[in-house]
Amino acid sequence: MMKATIELRAKREARLRQQLKETPMRPLPLFQLTGWTHFVDEKVEPPVLSAGSSPTEDRKKDEQAIAYHRHLRMVSTDATTHMQETVVEAVHRNSGCRDGLMDQVIDGPPGTGKTCLLRAMGRTAQKEIEAVTNGRQQNTIPVVHITTPADPEPKVNWIWEIGSYLGLNPEPKNLQEVLEMRKHQDVTLPVNYVLETAQTRLLLIDDINRASPQHLANVLPYFEYLRDKLGISIVFCGTGASHRLHQARILAGDLTRVSEENRVRLEQAGRPAKPVSPSPTALLPVTWLHPLPLGTKTEEQEMFRRVLASFEADLSLYRLEENALSQHAAELHRRTGGYFKALTYVISTAAVIAIRSVSENITMKEIDAATAQLGR
Repeated sequence: MMKATIELRAKREARLRQQLKETPMRPLPLFQLTGWTHFVDEKVEPPVLSAGSSPTEDRKKDEQAIAYHRHLRMVSTDATTHMQETVVEAVHRNSGCRDGLMDQVIDGPPGTGKTCLLRAMGRTAQKEIEAVTNGRQQNTIPVVHITTPADPEPKVNWIWEIGSYLGLNPEPKNLQEVLEMRKHQDVTLPVNYVLETAQTRLLLIDDINRASPQHLANVLPYFEYLRDKLGISIVFCGTGASHRLHQARILAGDLTRVSEENRVRLEQAGRPAKPVSPSPTALLPVTWLHPLPLGTKTEEQEMFRRVLASFEADLSLYRLEENALSQHAAELHRRTGGYFKALTYVISTAAVIAIRSVSENITMKEIDAATAQLGR
């Protein structure tokens, strides 16, 4: 059985490596170990521009330059930097204590960069862990990255997501096997064994908005087991994640009933219940991501322009003017609302348009064309 599992994992990794080679920065394999490791090690270098030269006719068909600008990195803000530092510190702290571990949450409206932050933070944490252990060690899996199952009600589906990341689940061979997935055995024991022996320190769970509080209440005891027994830090990510987890913890622990029973017991003993301090469900560390503001405050305007300047530094265009994006800060904010997803789309699309039109610069002409594709 173990030999068959290793062979299946080897075949899967070989296929994923080929897919990653053919389609760089492809997002889907990030929920599998091979793809995540590739993401952690990936170094995206901008196309080299020869000093003092002009673009050739072939430039507008340069697939490397176009692919690079289609996948601009997420630039840092105060919130994203704080979150990365907080989680890395939590991972180090949890590795050296036996209790007091707490979950972390990334919340905010759609399109504000939550998933990008989750992955950037996971990559930073893994590099920090590997630095402490003098590099990547064989048979260790510091970080596991999963998404909320399409059907989040049964606990076993969540464990299957982890098992799939670890390569423990054989892939279905045909549609009939896909339809019979529920008949497959529970993989809780092998998943727990691998997580423990591979010294996993961090579990990233994205798209938590697909699960209701009741769905989460069903699986929270298992996550608590991973946290309390194996010392794994857990980060939940998704719109409304903090509310869902708060409600799920109440359902899972039946805290409302416990609180009422405690009040009655104290009254019967002639000791009126005292005002209670915030419950553990309220003390849930949450990082909120909001659309980037561009108000009247100087610090807000400076932050948005710093973000645009970071994007400018990543662009690799022959005729890019100084402050090409920053000078259009107000218009870019008006058109994107300060949402990271929309802002990144407009800038990356404008850069591709600039390459294909041989303008090699981003002006309002390229921004207008990119915004038209956004449908605004």
